[in-house]
Amino acid sequence: MRLAFACLILLPGAALADTFTLTSTPSAVTVYAGAGKVTREISVQLPAGRHEVILPGLPRSVDPQFLRVGLDGAQLGTTQFRRDAVLPQPTGDSGAIQAARDAIKAAERALGSLDDRIREAQLAAVAANAKSGFLGDLGANEGLPTDVDSLRALAQMIGTETLNAAQDALAAERAARRLNDERPDLERDLKDARAALAALTPPPEETSQLTIALQAAAAGEVTITLSYLVQATWEPVYDVYLSGDTLDLKRGAMVSQWSGENWQEVELTLSTFALDQQTRPSDVFPIPRRIDEPAPSPKALMRSTSSDLSGAAMMESPVMVEEAATASFDGPGVLYTAPAPVTVASDVDAVRVALDTLTFDARRFARAAPRYDQTAFLMAAFKNETQEPLLASGSASLYLDNTLLGGMYFDQVPAGAEVTLPFGPIEDLRLSYTILDQSEGDRGIISRSNAKSETTRMDIQNIGQNDWTVEVIAAVPYAVQEDLEIEWAASPVPDLRDMDDKRGVLQWNTDVAAGATAQIKIDVDMQWPEGMVLR
Repeated sequence: MRLAFACLILLPGAALADTFTLTSTPSAVTVYAGAGKVTREISVQLPAGRHEVILPGLPRSVDPQFLRVGLDGAQLGTTQFRRDAVLPQPTGDSGAIQAARDAIKAAERALGSLDDRIREAQLAAVAANAKSGFLGDLGANEGLPTDVDSLRALAQMIGTETLNAAQDALAAERAARRLNDERPDLERDLKDARAALAALTPPPEETSQLTIALQAAAAGEVTITLSYLVQATWEPVYDVYLSGDTLDLKRGAMVSQWSGENWQEVELTLSTFALDQQTRPSDVFPIPRRIDEPAPSPKALMRSTSSDLSGAAMMESPVMVEEAATASFDGPGVLYTAPAPVTVASDVDAVRVALDTLTFDARRFARAAPRYDQTAFLMAAFKNETQEPLLASGSASLYLDNTLLGGMYFDQVPAGAEVTLPFGPIEDLRLSYTILDQSEGDRGIISRSNAKSETTRMDIQNIGQNDWTVEVIAAVPYAVQEDLEIEWAASPVPDLRDMDDKRGVLQWNTDVAAGATAQIKIDVDMQWPEGMVLR
């Protein structure tokens, strides 16, 4: 077997094959909900003949099942994907990394130079203190001159030199303290330089490699296009601005990825497709039904004997039918392309990409729920007149006249649909809810209460300078049993019943002028059979 292999590699055709190792980086990425398709494009000049091209540095997480290779200028042969025993990665540093390393060296040199200057100042202080100590010892020496003039001169010299030494020591200590004050800034510069290098050089990831066999009919340029799937995701983010009767929806996208490789200046496309979505209709199963004798009561079962049970026929096992959940689709999906190249680091970055701004005509109005709130709230309704859905987002920031109000969840809005958004309380519209009359009646001497009536009033007071149209929302009880009789009346009559298909929810479109108060009264009467309890 070994001999046959040796003869094979010595064949003339095999000797013509060359091996080329090429470096590559992601050039374009399409991010779906939960996955990203990365594309690399590499061009190389190849002679005619059969060749082997090795592409190292691919993420280890690449699934070869979804790895695709395209060639322009040659014919593709086999592809070999390998996670172990791969070629080492090149260690050449980029300009940014080299600059970060140079910054660390400069910061270290500056800190070292400062330490040298501090040490010099400290040594000068030590020398001055030593001189002062020597002069003090000199004054206590037993071999001092005995004549008065010599002693006077010696004492003057010791005093002067001691003073000079003390002043020199004090000046040196002051200089050392001033130099020490500069140390925190230099230490911070060194820390920042090291942090900058760490940000540019994350820990190396384990990689995989792809080996491609190809046949070039003639010498020339061959372009290799490689695509594969990685872990990534994106979600819409919105900034919603309401100014007057205009609503601006600034759309963006938050992109994250965990591929094990950094995307540096890639062409980014965002897709509303979900690669794991349902791609075929659900299976429909038969629905068998059967009839049988009614089940015996528990007492009848207790009276049954063991002989009766032993003679009973065995029941056929029931057929279990699992109903699949219903999936809904909004069409073929939408693609968004980022206006400029984007950089997204693996595992650490959450990059916000600005997409576009949509402008809508908005209808401003107030909405009030007097039973629960003390003020009305500003609302803005607009119609999605674009040809695409506005995707759901967990991060929508609301601005009123460029003032941030807060955030909310943004539900998906199909094309052509209308949506209403809240923009905070209107302090000029004050609400109150008053129970005017409430009674419960009894029938008979021992009977339970079986009737209830209630009258309530809702007040909407406009203490501001502007007129408002207010949507007042309230609910009246409804019955799901025939024996429970409920009658209600409202003044004025509501403009809408069962608002948003909610039973018993009423809506009034009330005009409240500046300085005026609008009132709504509701009477509710309920009756039910004696012996029953109202829930």
